[in-house]
Amino acid sequence: MTERQRRRDALTADAVARGLNILAVRDAREALRYMEYKLVPPDVIQRVLSEPDRRRRESAQQALSEAITPMPS
Repeated sequence: MTERQRRRDALTADAVARGLNILAVRDAREALRYMEYKLVPPDVIQRVLSEPDRRRRESAQQALSEAITPMPS
């Protein structure tokens, strides 16, 4: 996606990025709950969870997320 297509709502974009990090280390239910708590619109939640190819790329700042990370084994 081009820079023009990136989400202009930084708070929602950050919540989605963190939700996707939670998805990677937990599961879809926890990611859904987090994004609902952060008031991400339901249609956005549905799209990012069910259509991974349509997700926007995260910014460099979002890559340094505060999401829960897995404990080392």
